[in-house]
Amino acid sequence: MVRIALVVLLVFTGAYARAQAPSDSCQAQVPRALGDALTRAFPRYRTPLETDNAPEDIQFHRAHRGSGCLGVGSADFTGEGKKDYLIGLTALKGSAGLAVIALPKKGGWHFQRVQSWTEDARYRQYVEVVPPGRYERAVAETAPLGPGEKQSMNCPNWGALVGTLEATGIVYCYIGREWLHVWTSR
Repeated sequence: MVRIALVVLLVFTGAYARAQAPSDSCQAQVPRALGDALTRAFPRYRTPLETDNAPEDIQFHRAHRGSGCLGVGSADFTGEGKKDYLIGLTALKGSAGLAVIALPKKGGWHFQRVQSWTEDARYRQYVEVVPPGRYERAVAETAPLGPGEKQSMNCPNWGALVGTLEATGIVYCYIGREWLHVWTSR
């Protein structure tokens, strides 16, 4: 009888373990309340999955101390001592992306949509947190500066880097109660 119970227990445990989906490194980084708020605010998009990126990009990220998720970053972007999030959302239809900075506020979240090339589905989106410091405009960028764009800037807090793999990126910094940015080389 004990032997039968042990066999049943082993079979049940093995079936249960196989039924559990492997943890997604992106979903593990997005708090449930934030994920729900993003879904309501951006109904044509979903929160990122690790598999939104190519296997070689995921492998490269892991080899360089990353989690394998190129769609989520978190740091204190505003200097308020709170954990803010940088999220690379994925379109429900097509493969375009949308980058959003999520700041916690009493009773919910404040979202700051940031420009990136990822709205064009031909590019592979990534987001990354960058340390405080000076950021310079890429030499190849010759177009006139746009609204909120700087030639160079000193980022007093952590910055939000949004980009496309194998292309330039945009560093966003919260300076003087506004989001400023600079196109950088990567």
